[in-house]
Amino acid sequence: MINLEEFLNKYYKNNEPIILACSTWPDSMYLLYKILETKYAKNLIACYFNHKTRIETDIEEKFLEELWKKRWFKVESASCDFEKIKKLYPTKGFEELAREKRYQFFDAILNIHKSDKIIIAHHLDDKIETFFFNTVRWTKLTWLINMKEKSWKILRPLLNIEKKDILNYLEKNNLEYKIDSTNSNTEFTRNLLRHEILPQFKKVNSNYKNNINNLIKYFEEVKENIDIQIISFLQNNSFFNIKEYNWLSKLIQKEIIRHIFYITNWKSTIWLSEANISEVIKFINWKNNKTIKEIKNMKLKKDNKIILFNKN
Repeated sequence: MINLEEFLNKYYKNNEPIILACSTWPDSMYLLYKILETKYAKNLIACYFNHKTRIETDIEEKFLEELWKKRWFKVESASCDFEKIKKLYPTKGFEELAREKRYQFFDAILNIHKSDKIIIAHHLDDKIETFFFNTVRWTKLTWLINMKEKSWKILRPLLNIEKKDILNYLEKNNLEYKIDSTNSNTEFTRNLLRHEILPQFKKVNSNYKNNINNLIKYFEEVKENIDIQIISFLQNNSFFNIKEYNWLSKLIQKEIIRHIFYITNWKSTIWLSEANISEVIKFINWKNNKTIKEIKNMKLKKDNKIILFNKN
């Protein structure tokens, strides 16, 4: 099991608020109880966002508020009319929109408490599920490296702990938590993976979770190496030489285009397809000069032997 006090010492000062995203489900409650065992207990702020999409949400919110009266930690909660919000964003899926509104709430709490970090209870099973979820949907290496211990404002101390170990700890210590009633609904893609698809991997190899975790770590090393090559090539400039670009491997050429798109599109490559990348590479090698190529917010300009690009 994790030494949580050691983890908190790594990222927090003694008087710094410890902001925890808390759903009241096993994963986040495990973290809450473990934080209360540390010297940081007095700093804990548990954040609960009530989407009001399940009958249990009001019960969960009340449960957390009752618990803080007994254990002396702070609670921040908020709710929304999610059905009304869904009508305003008809093209967005339920999971995407729910996550978006939840993280807007977390950002507000961080601002209120003047903090730049929030702890999320993602564990090893979440990491594996997300890997397969993104493998089906995307082709980009970045999306396969889906969760890190520290990513922007998010801290994830449980990434090497399996869900079964969390449940065993809670049951062994008779610690209360709530269960999401939608967890068994396989109409949600993640639940389908969790309950029907991933258990089949266990039949092939009972140790598959650790093997996939090692594969993700390998992808992280590959990505770090690619990033080093990209930074070395661009040297923080907003242009590059076409001849030097063509000396690079096809992989690095593609990754440079992805990188430029990433820094010009709110640090995302979600709108960049493989076809787009092929178009850009063709544009770079066109004989025509003084031409421009735009994809979303990425703007490339060909000027003789140089490609100029915008930087946000």
